[in-house]
Amino acid sequence: MKMKLLGLVTALLVIFGCGGGGGGTPVAPATLVGRVLSVSTGGPVAPAATVQVGAQTTTTAADGSFTLNVPGGTTSLTVNAGSFGAWTFAIPSAAGTADVGDLWVGPNRVTVQGRVLNASNSAPVVGASVKFAGRSGLTNAQGTFTLGQVAYDAATQTAFWGIRGSADATDFFRSEWNAQPNVATSGRVIVNDVLLTPLNSDIPPPPPHNLWGKVAPSAQASGAIATLKQGTTEIRRYTVGADGAFYFWVTPGTYTIEVVKGTLDGTASATLTRQNELVRKDVTLN
Repeated sequence: MKMKLLGLVTALLVIFGCGGGGGGTPVAPATLVGRVLSVSTGGPVAPAATVQVGAQTTTTAADGSFTLNVPGGTTSLTVNAGSFGAWTFAIPSAAGTADVGDLWVGPNRVTVQGRVLNASNSAPVVGASVKFAGRSGLTNAQGTFTLGQVAYDAATQTAFWGIRGSADATDFFRSEWNAQPNVATSGRVIVNDVLLTPLNSDIPPPPPHNLWGKVAPSAQASGAIATLKQGTTEIRRYTVGADGAFYFWVTPGTYTIEVVKGTLDGTASATLTRQNELVRKDVTLN
């Protein structure tokens, strides 16, 4: 009888012990940071918005920013923006501290559509990653992208036109774009073609950049502030994103690039002799 009881206890320990629920590697929690902005004003939502993932919620700060602890692997969040209603945004699978950028909300919702083309031959760029107003998508075989549920205000387009979109593709320079001067027709905004310059082209990308660089080490790059100076005068400022790079569009001249992240900093100097020159200057943080 003792042997039978011992066997039963051992079996129960195997079933309910050692993790008791099937094992597997637990997913580490993540932290989302970003801002909620109104397309009607270009500023934070008033009254403050609520950002929610499952049972986790937080309220935006005075500048529209938020920080929210979420389960690792989270791929969407919901913004409850008062009279603007609820907005759900898809995000990359959350890990560590993830910056989801600016999430735009407003009284209307439209579809934004356009094309991404190769600047050197006007061929469509397939599979380009396009982002705008907190929405993202990929271009199809014709280079066309379609972004749904984009915030819009039919009464004013000023803030909408100020939103910076981006387009990225392998073997191309990153390009930024906006929707100006296009307005919504039947709930759809058709934007001008977005041109991407191949990395091997001798033609520099159009505005917004002809001076760019990467920040090292890459683990410290995201969130760093790159300041461009001419002498002691600050010319431009750029917040380094997940790609670890900064971008500036400037006239010919000699410049100093200062990059700061917490207690780390680094500098580099750059000289542009022609407007159609493309210069890369990397900066290492120490």
